[in-house]
Amino acid sequence: MNLPALIEAQWSRLTANQQKIADFVLTNPFPVATMGIEELATATETSTATITRFVKALGLNGFTEFRAHAVQGYQSLLKPVENIDRARHIPPRRVIKDAFNNALSQVQTVAKQADNPVWESAAMRIQNAQRIAFLGFGVSGNLLQLFADRLLPFSRAQIMLTGENGMERVALKIAGLGPEDLLIAMALPRYSQHTVDFMKLARGRGTYCIAVTDGAHSPLCALSHEQIFIPADHPVLHSSGIAALAAFETILAVLAAHHQSVSDAVSMTRFLMPYFYADDEQHPQSKTRTTDVSEAE
Repeated sequence: MNLPALIEAQWSRLTANQQKIADFVLTNPFPVATMGIEELATATETSTATITRFVKALGLNGFTEFRAHAVQGYQSLLKPVENIDRARHIPPRRVIKDAFNNALSQVQTVAKQADNPVWESAAMRIQNAQRIAFLGFGVSGNLLQLFADRLLPFSRAQIMLTGENGMERVALKIAGLGPEDLLIAMALPRYSQHTVDFMKLARGRGTYCIAVTDGAHSPLCALSHEQIFIPADHPVLHSSGIAALAAFETILAVLAAHHQSVSDAVSMTRFLMPYFYADDEQHPQSKTRTTDVSEAE
């Protein structure tokens, strides 16, 4: 039985103070799931003894069992807190070793999908799209920005939907998408509600959607036409982006190998040559680019 059901079943037997605690628990379920007994007592302006009596009145053995009921449904949100709490008791060298081992494991896991047709399909969609919109927030937004930058030689136009300048601006940009465009949406635990909501809007516009997420349980799957699954667990952090980088580089490799001609690559290199450092005095770079005052000095 969950906590609200326990409270409802015992409500008539609770004292006034206990009902006060019950009201706080029912209206603040997530904060309560993160509180210790002293914090809950302070928040409800009672005492730890009153909290203990409240817990017993619900038919529970103690505060530990109460917390177990309180966190039901919030396990994924609280996992980073538990990771950090556990890591605090581990020597730094072990934390470092675990982090590197986790990175290797993530790449090995995503590499098992080498035969998945999604890599070629995603590359083709990117090549043919009129515009590519990248939707994601927090760490997902940062990783998508890196992917978008490296996709510049292969895309006609890009739209970043990472929350800069407000969510209303994101909505306005999505309102301009259509069937000729491509949306690449990314969300790792802990999933952003905004990503889910804006993805629904994009689907409503007829835009083809590719989800980059951690598994079939992700809320992005039902809204996407194709999915790129990447492991995202981390022993300390709330999620890992290592597998995402490996997946993005895989798509870039397909694009470079089969959607870019040698002449295109040569032209791009010539265009960028003035910005590259050359240590061969016999072959100095072109100095046609504009040099600012600090460089001239």
